[in-house]
Amino acid sequence: MHKSLSSIERKPLALVLGALTSADEVQSTQAGLKLCSEAKSYGLNIRDYLTLAVDVRASGEEKDGKTINRFQLADGQFMTGYQATLAALNLPIKQDFSRGITLQAASDTFQSRPGSRVLFPEVIDDMLQWTTKLDQIESTENLVAQSRTINGSALITRAIMSDEDKNRHNGVIAELANIPVQTLTDTEHAVKFFKFGSAIRTSYEFSRRVTLDVLTPYAARVERTRELDKVAAATNMLINGDAVHQAAPADTLGNHGGDFTNGRTLKDNYVALLKFLVSRAKVRTPVNTLVGNLDMYVELFLMFTPTTNGTSVAEHLQKHGGPKVRMGLDLLQGVNFEVSSAMPNGTLMCYSKEDTLEELTEAGSQIDESEQAVKNQSITYVKTVNHGYRLIYDDTRTMLDCTQ
Repeated sequence: MHKSLSSIERKPLALVLGALTSADEVQSTQAGLKLCSEAKSYGLNIRDYLTLAVDVRASGEEKDGKTINRFQLADGQFMTGYQATLAALNLPIKQDFSRGITLQAASDTFQSRPGSRVLFPEVIDDMLQWTTKLDQIESTENLVAQSRTINGSALITRAIMSDEDKNRHNGVIAELANIPVQTLTDTEHAVKFFKFGSAIRTSYEFSRRVTLDVLTPYAARVERTRELDKVAAATNMLINGDAVHQAAPADTLGNHGGDFTNGRTLKDNYVALLKFLVSRAKVRTPVNTLVGNLDMYVELFLMFTPTTNGTSVAEHLQKHGGPKVRMGLDLLQGVNFEVSSAMPNGTLMCYSKEDTLEELTEAGSQIDESEQAVKNQSITYVKTVNHGYRLIYDDTRTMLDCTQ
């Protein structure tokens, strides 16, 4: 069990880092391992631990009878504990020749002070944000209702409502009547966590001769593939359910008037798709998210491609003073399409994002890799995080076959 975050004692930067800045490689290494151990005991990564543990305002130095705090910003604000650590260790995350800042300084720090390598993944991540804009075609960000970081294990939760409460839930509560209640209970099944990501290991000779920005495009590939793996795991749970919630029920566009004769496909069945979305809204589980592979994206894109300049009878009459009906219901305008290569061909996963899937992150799951980076001669960039997924409600998902 991790320690409570409220028990973290904020200290000046020099006390938190200890011998991490020492030129003695043995002392620096031991200080780096100690920092990892402290962060791990609270279930935090290095960045978050330094942000919480370092009292930047109390990290000034006495000079000529005055207290000078080089971590104070121009506008009177202070750096975070993590930012102050990078400044103290001379670990820049971008080059600025006009100010004499080069990324070679970071390489030199990692070589001469081995304990500082616990910050190697964080520094590379920061460099990535400055130098590369990652356009993730596939991401779990728009698939899940929320993402939470947890300490330890988590059990799958089930929402239970009696038949009587369900009936009352769909109408006005009568005077003095019982309020409908849904009960949230933990089941005996735990959320299964998986490790996502990969690593880049550089030899001592390589890292001594090159600057860290050489790693940026490789780190970008690590980040992209990690996100793809997460999307695949989330998609699998949306389709197949978990130990508590069943697989998504199946439906077909043909059940809603879809016509697939003479080579017609999804792009030719706008009305059927609309009727399907209406059917989900009728049972009070409206769809606002469609998940499919890139072929399904093309089908939906072609569905809305203009093919004629003609107008309907209603539109013609409206131009001559007929009544106008504002069609503002977000049955299609408010539905988002998300790409997942893990979705089977010809199908769409249809659900409401806000109450379907949750992403859980295991706190401090990067610390073990940071320790290995300190112990070895090679410098390793590791981007792995333990994630798990759990379903929230059981009635929000539909697996729609768009081929029949």
